Amino acid sequence: MRCLHFRLIFAVIAICMVAPLMLSAAPAKEVAIFKGDEPEKDSIILGGWGSGAAVQSKEMIFEGGWSIKVTTQGLYSGGRIEFGEPVTLFTDGIDKTRYVQFVLFFNESQIINPAPGFEYAMSDVEPYRKPKASKVRFVFVSDKGQTVEAVEPTVALDQDDNWMRVAVPLEKFKSIPDITEFRMKQLMIFTDSPGTVFLGLMRMVSDTDPIKVDPLDSRTTSILYTEYFVANAAGGVSSLNYAWDFDSSDGILAESTERIAKHTYKTGGDYTVTLTVSDADGIKAPVTVTTVISVTD
Repeated sequence: MRCLHFRLIFAVIAICMVAPLMLSAAPAKEVAIFKGDEPEKDSIILGGWGSGAAVQSKEMIFEGGWSIKVTTQGLYSGGRIEFGEPVTLFTDGIDKTRYVQFVLFFNESQIINPAPGFEYAMSDVEPYRKPKASKVRFVFVSDKGQTVEAVEPTVALDQDDNWMRVAVPLEKFKSIPDITEFRMKQLMIFTDSPGTVFLGLMRMVSDTDPIKVDPLDSRTTSILYTEYFVANAAGGVSSLNYAWDFDSSDGILAESTERIAKHTYKTGGDYTVTLTVSDADGIKAPVTVTTVISVTD
């Protein structure tokens, strides 16, 4: 009986010791890598790659009191960020729900007007702002010299603060065979056109949200009248691609790749319109929705 009593005590002690370890092993939902603190005080060394540069700045602030200003001349000339203490991205294999998210401000941006010369009452086709650069290239370098490259499309700037959110999935790191851990020593940032980009925040996040797409409304229109089609979709932190097929019978599967597309029908009849929304990184399953457009002569 006494032996059983001691066994129970040891079992309780063992559980108490293991439980905190199990909790600490679970990855935090969000982990800050750069949150606006002064880079120099965080042992972050900034420099250039090619004819580009990276310096600490107070010109544009997203969080804290600092940002990292990157001057880029193209996809292979930009800013270099070196961490005095390597940043652990993962140590026990790749979790496909984890991403490195960046919050960026682009000095060079442009207004996109989906329906020029036409006054729309619907807010989802109003003009919006996006970067002039169409791609951002990230190069991650580990403390072992391993290199991972990710090229992500730019998206519309947030209407509330004019910063852009873009995320790189850890699945990209599978480009290194049999990789189980990655400690980031350096990060390079480039864009596909010359310009200045401010890094306001960099963090690790979890995302399990699937792609969701609102149904398309059916409608009736006339020949030679320009119709606008809007893709209302969400996919967590993932960048999304759009493919519009305005006539399922003509064999053309991607007549537009814009979120807000337009099309003019030249002959009457009923047409099936198909929208496919996919993950730019190919991680999440694509979603397809359809509707029917009736065109009168």
